[in-house]
Amino acid sequence: MNGKQGREKRGSQQKQPEVLRFFAVAFEELWYLVKLNVLLLAASIPVLTLPASLTAALRITSLLAAEQRPPLWRTFWKTFLGEWKRALPLGWVHTLLAMLAAFGVYVYGGAALQENPVAVLPFLCLFVMLAFLTLFGLYFYSMLAMCELPVFDMLRNALILSVAASWRNAAAFFALILCNGACLMFFPITLPLAIFLLPALGLLAASFAIRPGLLRCMKTDADANMQTE
Repeated sequence: MNGKQGREKRGSQQKQPEVLRFFAVAFEELWYLVKLNVLLLAASIPVLTLPASLTAALRITSLLAAEQRPPLWRTFWKTFLGEWKRALPLGWVHTLLAMLAAFGVYVYGGAALQENPVAVLPFLCLFVMLAFLTLFGLYFYSMLAMCELPVFDMLRNALILSVAASWRNAAAFFALILCNGACLMFFPITLPLAIFLLPALGLLAASFAIRPGLLRCMKTDADANMQTE
């Protein structure tokens, strides 16, 4: 009976608008997200392991967006240990570029606020670059966690999906900026939220937003596997 009720509940949730489904999952899995957030931060303490930690966390949030609730500890570490060789070198190239773009946004944004017209154009260019790199990393890490495609195909798909004009990309970027930006802008007031919730909540919202694009890549992966069998 409980299994039937669970299937009926998931079916009714899937008929809801996506925004409502996100809030429903976030509310129902709040304690699960708290544990995920702590695990994500703990696995990222060496800093060097940040790309592998993000890949593992996006595996969890992608499954949550699909109305699945995987075993947290086992799924996280299986993905972390299984993908770190691919995640670390490519991830750190991406992370360093994103950090440079973010620093440029900070510097030129401050100058633009001081009514320096020369700083406006570099600020806008760097902001667009930061948005692109954020979305590219989101798609790439998600595909790394969810697909078995060759790395080149994942990089190509991430590039295409991240530049596709879509409100979903805007929603994913806004969710990540809202949650992670709040951690930085209002630090140290937001320190408890940064430790226990906001990064994982931002990843969950972004996973909901990019799910259609990720599903297309997963279908391509499944079709390729069928052809090789």
